[in-house]
Amino acid sequence: MRRVVAMGLGRSGLAVARAVRARGGEAIVVDEKTDLPKPELVTEARAEGIDVRLGWNGAFSDLHPDLVVVNPAVDARHPKLQNAGVELVSEVEFAYRIAKGPIVAITGTNGKSTTVVMTYLALRACGLDPLLCGNLYGSGYPEAPLTEAALNGREGQPLVAEISSFGLEWTREFRPRAAAITTIKPDHLDRYDSFDAYAATKMRIFAGQTADDYAVVRANDPVVVPPCGHANQYQPRHRRALATSGDAHCPHVLTFGATGEHARIEELDLVVLDTRIPLEGLPWSEPHNHANAACAALLAYGLLKSIDSPLIERALAAKPKPSVFAPRKEPEPALPPEIVAGLREFRGLAHRMELVGTRNGVRVVNNSMCTNPDAVVSSAMAEKNPTHLLVGGMDKGLDFTPLGRFLGGGRHRAYLYGRDARKIDAEMGSGFPVFGTMDEAFRAAAAEARPGETVMLAPGCASGDQFRDFRHRGDEFRALAKDWLQR
Repeated sequence: MRRVVAMGLGRSGLAVARAVRARGGEAIVVDEKTDLPKPELVTEARAEGIDVRLGWNGAFSDLHPDLVVVNPAVDARHPKLQNAGVELVSEVEFAYRIAKGPIVAITGTNGKSTTVVMTYLALRACGLDPLLCGNLYGSGYPEAPLTEAALNGREGQPLVAEISSFGLEWTREFRPRAAAITTIKPDHLDRYDSFDAYAATKMRIFAGQTADDYAVVRANDPVVVPPCGHANQYQPRHRRALATSGDAHCPHVLTFGATGEHARIEELDLVVLDTRIPLEGLPWSEPHNHANAACAALLAYGLLKSIDSPLIERALAAKPKPSVFAPRKEPEPALPPEIVAGLREFRGLAHRMELVGTRNGVRVVNNSMCTNPDAVVSSAMAEKNPTHLLVGGMDKGLDFTPLGRFLGGGRHRAYLYGRDARKIDAEMGSGFPVFGTMDEAFRAAAAEARPGETVMLAPGCASGDQFRDFRHRGDEFRALAKDWLQR
């Protein structure tokens, strides 16, 4: 492999450097910071003989790279990335180029982590031995950086990856065999010039797909545009030209949601293709997880179709045969039952609506991964009982006015903390209690909570004012909660 520079250390930068060296290339990792939030990565890299240069303020031309891999944490507007004079790619693109198996990719503002794990479990139940990877560190499931999974995966072994908008900024050839967007809501506006720019970056996940691939979107989504203006209707494989409007770059499109053509909720059932799954038989009851499961089932189905899995033909063969007197028509798609079995294995993720415990009828929930105001609203709505919400940290240029209107109903209460607490209070209409730290906010919320209510960490913000990342924040909250729960 050629001489590669990874801009930005972190787990992804270290994984890139290892992959380059494993493939016979020369790797250099540069980072403008001298005091990294995870200094152990520097020690680890240098112990392996990787050239790491902290406090770097040079030019790429001084390093003579053949390729620069940009860490997701580096803003695409960074001056050094403008007219760099060398090919720039994201870690997602780099991993795709070295991967030996098909990639299933999921992005979205909210719900992507859960959807990724559900898809992974569904494919594992199908016997494909997938690798869980991407931006999932700390989920509680066996994950790895995407590049590490791409390097170590076997020929044909699927990679199921969570992909952020940052990872899509420098993609060129990236072609997931099945891809989905869960939602696009305002987020990361500190990294983008507008919401439209953020949304357009998310939709790049479909850009490299072809007529052999599958794109999964929410039906009638006001923001997400289906690839190629697709009619959003399933077409059998032998009618592929009709399904893709005759364009080799248009994937099949499958839709989910309230009006989904291929997956939706009907009264007491989750309906996916030809299969009805009773909601009461699922190990979770949250409405947003029903939507995540619908998306995950279609992703798993799409991958099986794209690789011509025998499970598809087996599911079709198991369907009742139509009467010889019935009009001839195209066969309806059939969902392999293994996908449903995999979905039923899902038990939640760390830092995502994670129940820490209950004391005197008060539930305590760690939802540290909730990093935008829309997610705060969704999290509160998922709770059947009144909820005391810990909100705060570093605002990402988002508008908290809708959250203030939501809380105006009086059913839920907010306790604001951190660097931007007063700014958030002003946007929400003022009058909410403001605290310096999460610890103080938690103690106030716990003192107010009554039996049957919930105390939830749902920050709606980035964590960098007081914590290394959302995992550190969630771990600290969990420790606070357990101390209170054990009293």
